[in-house]
Amino acid sequence: MKHIGKLLALLAVTASCEIPFDIKQSGEDRIYVQCVADGGTVSITTHYARAVNSSHKAAPQTEIDLKVDGQSVALTRESDSRSSTAWLDIKEGARIEVSVRADGVNPATGATTVPPKPHITDITWERIQVDTIDAVQVNITLDHSPADDEHFGIRILQRNDVVYADGSTKALLGYLTPGYVLTAADSGGIDLEDFIQINFDGKYLGGPDYEPLTLVGKKQFNGQVYSFYINSFDSAILDRLRDRLPDGGSDGKEKPETGTPDPGTIPVSVKTTYVFTLYSLSPEFQRYATALYRSNFDFLANMGLIPANFTWSNMEGGLGFTGAVNGAIRGPYELPTP
Repeated sequence: MKHIGKLLALLAVTASCEIPFDIKQSGEDRIYVQCVADGGTVSITTHYARAVNSSHKAAPQTEIDLKVDGQSVALTRESDSRSSTAWLDIKEGARIEVSVRADGVNPATGATTVPPKPHITDITWERIQVDTIDAVQVNITLDHSPADDEHFGIRILQRNDVVYADGSTKALLGYLTPGYVLTAADSGGIDLEDFIQINFDGKYLGGPDYEPLTLVGKKQFNGQVYSFYINSFDSAILDRLRDRLPDGGSDGKEKPETGTPDPGTIPVSVKTTYVFTLYSLSPEFQRYATALYRSNFDFLANMGLIPANFTWSNMEGGLGFTGAVNGAIRGPYELPTP
């Protein structure tokens, strides 16, 4: 993506232009699949995607075949009937293959390989104060410098344990966006490609629950070290920008409230801790997440100023994707208070 300033300039130019393009009003019904291997689970969600010219009819029942390293694996269908899960010990390098069939449509098949778990050798942090910015820099060190074809994702969970004057307690949970620009003076270098963020609950990518996963590539590493800020200039700007996008943000939902104190109680102490989860992503997961983010974040297309950016897929005969993640969890840590 272009820098924010360039996007605004492009918006000014295209606001008075029309870019005609046609959408083909024909096609075939397809099966939409999300198959995600994460830790000890493989989660498969299916939907029936109707073509524009399709006549209305009940969605057929799907049959799912899951194989891990060539061996069939039993699935448990969830109560919503669209989701199925397998619980098993999945090793890095395992081959995940899924095939979904339904009457009247082509089968949808996809495959992925489980990436190796990130090997974190050290995590350090320091408080940094510049002008009016009071931030914390976190440094995560791996056992090697990532290659161009390695893909990662970071999730930052903040927990505030509050104690009130009446002795009651409450745990308030929230997720943070990693920042890369410390002050407003450096804001001209903000590139939206550095903030590819999509919701991921461990089963489904791009769902309504606010559990953001920020994609990280070689560009964000300095050798073996991935560094980011908590409470930096750009993380606050990007959070506000996402909240003002069409449909409420990059995930189509407003951020939920993390909780408020009970009426009449007075907080007397707060303990704040952070948990960092660094995921390795399969190429399929990374490509689908990037395409989905661009599609949801593409406000020029949402306003009809440019053609839509359609989502990438690796499902033969269908829509969606089959991908895998492998996460390393570190924490909780008590960091310096910004």
